[in-house]
Amino acid sequence: MYPWLMPYWLRFQQVFANKRLPHAFLLVGPDGIGKSALAMQWASLFLCEHPQDNSPCGQCHACQLSRQQVHPDWHVYGADDAKSISVDTIRQLSAQLMNSAQLGRGKVAVILHAERMTEAAENALLKTLEEPPGNSLLILQSESAMKLLPTIVSRCQVWTVQADEQQALTWLQQQLPGRAFSSAVLHLNQGAPLRTLAYLNEGGEQQRQMVIQALDVYRQQPWTISGLTKCWVAAMPATFEWLSRLLLDALKLQQGVVMQQLASADHPELLSYLAQRSSECLLDSMQQLLQLKQSLAEMPSGVPSILFADWLTQLFSKE
Repeated sequence: MYPWLMPYWLRFQQVFANKRLPHAFLLVGPDGIGKSALAMQWASLFLCEHPQDNSPCGQCHACQLSRQQVHPDWHVYGADDAKSISVDTIRQLSAQLMNSAQLGRGKVAVILHAERMTEAAENALLKTLEEPPGNSLLILQSESAMKLLPTIVSRCQVWTVQADEQQALTWLQQQLPGRAFSSAVLHLNQGAPLRTLAYLNEGGEQQRQMVIQALDVYRQQPWTISGLTKCWVAAMPATFEWLSRLLLDALKLQQGVVMQQLASADHPELLSYLAQRSSECLLDSMQQLLQLKQSLAEMPSGVPSILFADWLTQLFSKE
């Protein structure tokens, strides 16, 4: 169990011990926070044949099957890369929960990326939530409860999963001994330690530094635009996320947020310069950046240098 998840595990154990377990949970938090690991631990305890001290025994047949992720009464939906979860998938979930538990303990259904459910799928799930069959436990996971129907949310016990910053940084340091990084990298990845670890291992931080530094050089030496464009194109589509974050941090700085609390705090001069632009200019630039991302997605053969040049002109033009 990841250290920042322990409070949620202990809380679940208490609810389980008091036999006040709701039939449905909604775990809310960014990708990479560990929602799936938490759901796995919960399901293992729920299905365990001989729980010990409100923890799965780890020895029974159910625990062995759970560990191998082949438990017949444990179903996971939304694990593929499909853009949506269809109504047929949710109907399959409901049908499986209606069946008797093969091992007799109960049934668990986990819906990953629940926000991907179509409206028809959510309405189908609503019927199951209103009349949960037998001894069943539903665990929905989503980045935001706002992306689900209010009627779905109201029928679940909502737990917002967050990571204690110091615990997360200590864990990251243990995973990457000898590597130096600041809390800004964690903030950049929505405070999600697992996402941050992948970001660091895949060289994301080095690439982000190149993207932002190229912009700072262009600010002072506009004739370097060809090098900037080459750098940005190499990092796409992450380029858009990093530039949007930079503009958002500039807006936050305007509102009085302390520089050290911002994800882009490692580029204070550029950030301070952008914060001197009007908020209207920064908001317009963010909107244009989204449109630019969409334009390049629709016409991959387009000329990024021209599109980037237009965006840069708007951002740095005299007001």
